[in-house]
Amino acid sequence: MLVQALLVLVALAGSGLAARYFFKAQFIHQVSSQLKDSLLNLSHKLPDPIGSDWCTNSAIGAEFRLTVLGADGKVVCDSRGLEIDATLPSRPEIVSARAHGFGEAVRHSNYFRDEEFLGALLIPGRGVVIRGAVPLSRLSQTMRVVDTSLGLVLIIIALTLVACAIYSARRLVFPLGRLLLKTQGGGDAFSENAVAGDLTREWFDEWSELESNIDHMRRDLMAKTQSLSMEQVELDTIMGAISDAILAVDPEGNPLFYNSRFELLFGGEGLRKRNIKLWAIFRDPEILSAFRAALKDGQRAATKAIPLEQKEGLKSFFSLSVSPLRKSEGTIYGAVGIFHDVTELKSAEQMRIDFVANVSHELRTPLTSIKGYVDTLIDDVNHQKPIMPEFLQIIARNTERLLNLMNDLLDLSSIESADILQKDPLSTLDLTERIVKQMQVGFESKGQTVEWEIKATTVVADTQRIEQVLSNLLINANKYTPSGSRITVIWESQGRDVLLKVKDTGPGIPVEHHSRLFERFYRVDKARAREQGGTGLGLAIVKHIMQRHEGSIWVESKPGEGAVFICRFPAPTTS
Repeated sequence: MLVQALLVLVALAGSGLAARYFFKAQFIHQVSSQLKDSLLNLSHKLPDPIGSDWCTNSAIGAEFRLTVLGADGKVVCDSRGLEIDATLPSRPEIVSARAHGFGEAVRHSNYFRDEEFLGALLIPGRGVVIRGAVPLSRLSQTMRVVDTSLGLVLIIIALTLVACAIYSARRLVFPLGRLLLKTQGGGDAFSENAVAGDLTREWFDEWSELESNIDHMRRDLMAKTQSLSMEQVELDTIMGAISDAILAVDPEGNPLFYNSRFELLFGGEGLRKRNIKLWAIFRDPEILSAFRAALKDGQRAATKAIPLEQKEGLKSFFSLSVSPLRKSEGTIYGAVGIFHDVTELKSAEQMRIDFVANVSHELRTPLTSIKGYVDTLIDDVNHQKPIMPEFLQIIARNTERLLNLMNDLLDLSSIESADILQKDPLSTLDLTERIVKQMQVGFESKGQTVEWEIKATTVVADTQRIEQVLSNLLINANKYTPSGSRITVIWESQGRDVLLKVKDTGPGIPVEHHSRLFERFYRVDKARAREQGGTGLGLAIVKHIMQRHEGSIWVESKPGEGAVFICRFPAPTTS
């Protein structure tokens, strides 16, 4: 509005100056016409010869100056009798009159101290020039009045325009500025205190209604923004809590979103920074085909269990289901895949297969031996041959092996049942000495020495079950430790927990067997294990006993460096 007011003022000032110029030009034109008519009338009265007092007698009024120049350019007479300037014949009005018959000029007069109009008329045939001079004092006065009036008018118009600008700003610019503040995005523009209050309805009419509508829209947008923010937080929480890995990609294979489980399993912390595509994350053709089917054909796709390598070279199994992502009009803009971790199911299935195979083998081997030797004994009895004592010993040994196997299976079933453990504080030294003494014959037969270090004097556990734990670990060490070697039993504290460590100097266990070492009937070296006897359930029994104690067991071993079996007994909880 101020710019518009300034433009109007400039236009008015230009118009005033133009009017002033044309008014002055018109005034001078009228003076010129009147002076020319007066000089024509005087030219008819001009005598011949011209006397020196003719100009004085013929002058029209006191302010009118009349001058006559002869054909030779000399001044014949002058009504004011002033000193004649020698340059008078060369003045513009004189030169123009001699050239065109009439000449005129406007210049400052020292006599009137103001501008004067000069007109010169050539009398044809005689070469005489009559010049008249009229002061322009009336024009100067009139122009001063015009200038004053124009200035006052411009000032009044300027004040009026400024008032209109202020009024218009209040009616238009100020409300518009408030509305712009309310509609600005970012920051606190949509907060409750961003722009408080409403425009007065009596002053601003439609603006107040528009502001009221914008306020309603702002409040609705704030509510929707908060709702969307809460939904986003809830969605992120749900996505992060889902145990399955989730990945969504666009038609070009760029990740749209994925949850923390997917980032942990397949990308690591740098997945968000690398901006890689789907085929850079997965190389398996089944995975890529499932995503392509969803992206191109819009069909749901699923795969069977696919082995994928994880950290440290370990393999995990995943089943994948992929569904297309569609816009409201049905256009496919991406696909989302859910990776179901079925590693435990595959492990359980493999354990079941191994369990059946191992139990069948464990039962068939002694039964085959018993049957063979029983048939031999029957044949000997039928032919009245003497019974061989070693046959009876083999039968007895295999029968005892079957009995031990059945006892271990029943014991394992009992541990897995809901029977309550009787936990009591036990002396680790007494427990160790008692179990080692019971097994001393087996250690002496192989020339092994058993040592113990007691750094934790007490452990809270079920007496019968903890004896099984220590005895099974010592039996295992006795079998796989060479003759003349050393076995060490260590009791120590870890915070409030108690650790039992059984350390041997055997051949060690490769890392790939650690995760399955505590499965039922699992053996690292099956042929050697069966030669040394045992049911293959000792470590499985230890694992289940530790689980019933809410503890854990693990092994630390490398080939050629022996093995350390570690049991953690948690501190008892206080009610």
